[in-house]
Amino acid sequence: MDIENLQTFIEVAETRSFSQSAKTLSLTQPAVSKRIASLESALSAKLFDRVGRSVHLTEAGRILLPSAKQIRSELHRIEDVICNIGSSVNGKLTIGTTECIATRQLPELLRSYSEEFPDVKMNLQFQAADDVLKGVEQHLFELALCPITPGIRNNLSSRLNCLDVATIDMKIAVASDDPLTTVTDLHLQKLVEAPAILPPQKSFVRNMLDRMLNNRKLDASVLLETNDYATIRSMTSVGLGWSCLPDFQIDDSLTALVLQDFKLEYTVALVHRKDLTLSRAAEMFVNTVGVNT
Repeated sequence: MDIENLQTFIEVAETRSFSQSAKTLSLTQPAVSKRIASLESALSAKLFDRVGRSVHLTEAGRILLPSAKQIRSELHRIEDVICNIGSSVNGKLTIGTTECIATRQLPELLRSYSEEFPDVKMNLQFQAADDVLKGVEQHLFELALCPITPGIRNNLSSRLNCLDVATIDMKIAVASDDPLTTVTDLHLQKLVEAPAILPPQKSFVRNMLDRMLNNRKLDASVLLETNDYATIRSMTSVGLGWSCLPDFQIDDSLTALVLQDFKLEYTVALVHRKDLTLSRAAEMFVNTVGVNT
């Protein structure tokens, strides 16, 4: 049963006029007659009697009219619901991210977002960078804030889209009274002779650092491995060794060394699936990130 034919039937039934209905619907009168004829054919029943210029509902027409109006009302309701999707922002938003990013970029973004969209329930999942990207691809997370290097970007799934948010510089940090602070013309060769306090080998930062050292045929002398950056900073600040930290994590208890052959950075990116339509909550988070970067 064609919806347009049904709506035309309602109009004719209410106006009791084919010509008036044609004006209201912006159709020709033959087009209105054709729609009614098509509906009558589909129902195998005559819906109107024409007596002179008057139009009257048949018994079948009188039976159909209340149901037709109910269908029209339901269509309007559905249209309103769909339209409201574009204006209301609520529901649940799941974001995958890493511990390192959660300490810096994420809090300010979440504050801005939550103030503007208080009805959205946030669900944050903290995992390693590779697992975060897999989670987006497998649709476990709708969005992810993830560290991205050129190598990762080059091997990124074609289904994922990256919006760069920030560039983070990595620094070699030591205690303020560490002997390395007095070394002039410091190079990695000298650095790796001292003990290091680093994240585990499977971590994102450690992979970047090890790759740089391996390219120079060097290895870090690791004293302690931990995923907890607060522990890394604490152990470094008391002089147990050097560490490799994002610049924003170096506080007054630490000193950033200047090495002639050290340059390490990564990009923080907002990641989502290209082939999936973002929820309104996710779409607004993407917009918030764009405004705040």
